[in-house]
Amino acid sequence: MLLGVAALLAVVAVAVMVGALISNRRLRSSLAQLQDLREQEAQERAAAAAQDRRRVGLVLNPTKAEATTVARQVHRACSRAGIGAPMIYETTASDPGYSMAREAVADGADVVLAAGGDGTVRKVAAALADGPVSLGVIPMGTGNLFARNIGLPYHDLEACIDEALHGPGSAVDIVDLALTHLDGAIVHEHSLVIAGAGMDAEVMGGTRDVLKERAGWLAYGEAGARHLIGHRHPVTFSVDHEPPRPHKVRSVLLANCGSLQAGMVLVPSARFDDGRLDTVLFTPRHLWDWIRIVAKTVTRSSAELPVMQVRQGRTAVLESQEPMPFQIDGDALGEVVRVEAGVRAGAVQVNGVLRLPARRQTLAEVLSPPSTGS
Repeated sequence: MLLGVAALLAVVAVAVMVGALISNRRLRSSLAQLQDLREQEAQERAAAAAQDRRRVGLVLNPTKAEATTVARQVHRACSRAGIGAPMIYETTASDPGYSMAREAVADGADVVLAAGGDGTVRKVAAALADGPVSLGVIPMGTGNLFARNIGLPYHDLEACIDEALHGPGSAVDIVDLALTHLDGAIVHEHSLVIAGAGMDAEVMGGTRDVLKERAGWLAYGEAGARHLIGHRHPVTFSVDHEPPRPHKVRSVLLANCGSLQAGMVLVPSARFDDGRLDTVLFTPRHLWDWIRIVAKTVTRSSAELPVMQVRQGRTAVLESQEPMPFQIDGDALGEVVRVEAGVRAGAVQVNGVLRLPARRQTLAEVLSPPSTGS
């Protein structure tokens, strides 16, 4: 009996040793392939740099803590690639980036980098729309929702700079907005991520700046809890010129992108490059309805909720019987009584869209052991 157990243990030991040797060989082979991939990318980068005569404009929000560091990193990245020193344009409180981007284009920039929050990015994107100059995104905001949605490594500024300069360009939609205020004044704005009226605008306007500095995007959750309960607004709404229909809403979202922080997906059907606008009407009557909405978002459930209606089209019109607070990509813009929205498909060329996730998939395939089948 003991001899049998000893023999069994010997066989197991040999099997483990053989398995370890095989795994070690596979790992060495995978690491060699990974090194080859990195060397290939370096060679491609060097070849491109030898012919790179682009001019780079950097629209920079100087109030961000990382501003000085980002400016230095962009200088170094341009130097490594054989590109001339970037032209730097600082945003102001009254102009978060639009005129600076236009100035960069007038000065001959071939690519304009937007270094700031989603507000800076959308203003620079609006200035570059329908033009030949591409946009690079360096996220330095609280939410960085646009960077998250297009797949940039928003937590790694150096990698974002690399993508902004060298990532392949992709066409991204922009949403044109005409906002009518109570006095009849009409203001034209643009959105890249999510614009909205009602509760979400109350949250954006009510988030404490001190808490944002300390807790980041979690500060929005605190503001959301304070504004969760409120009255519903009587509105009419229409998509693609259909007859307007009445609704009582707590919030209305106009989504060009669908993902939020922490991997949550609020509007799964929203795509930044599909030429369509996803409108979400929230009509909750009590706390339980909100719980269902939150549960659906957190769990990414595909179940439809009557209190969360999603409509898709190229245009949308929202009209309210009373003023409603409005926000665009996280910036509160006061109260409105009418919103007209339309999508400009593929209006902005953005560098680095989804490039890193695709590369991570390539590396995962290199490092994964080959399937032995079933």
